Amino acid sequence: MSKVRRFLLMQAGSRRYALPLEQVSEVSELRTLSPVPRAPVWCLGATRSAGVVAAVIDLSWYLGEEPEPAPEKLVVLDLRIGGLALQVGQIFSVVLEAPVRLEQDSYGTWLITPDTKAELLDAVELIQEISAAMAR
Repeated sequence: MSKVRRFLLMQAGSRRYALPLEQVSEVSELRTLSPVPRAPVWCLGATRSAGVVAAVIDLSWYLGEEPEPAPEKLVVLDLRIGGLALQVGQIFSVVLEAPVRLEQDSYGTWLITPDTKAELLDAVELIQEISAAMAR
């Protein structure tokens, strides 16, 4: 029996993104962060989730836009992959793979629903990219 995939739809800056729900550990309210010395400006600090320290990244700022104008939520990625949380604006919903479709073009992979088009992110790739960027 195949498992139906679910996706978390969220807003960061002016763009919409989707993450496979199995790559998300927690969605929470914003919280007080501890500073991270010499971190890039888009790394807002660090927090603890399930006993693991996670760097908090302003997703909009990291992806080349202005800092998130109306931060609302922290999306903690699967802690087995790495310690990373994304500060985002609005969380829209969780959608099932069945009524949506995935499309790929030269800009990336997109989750298409009847209401929106969201860029599909992969937590493993995102953690690798951000880890490399923070090590510079």
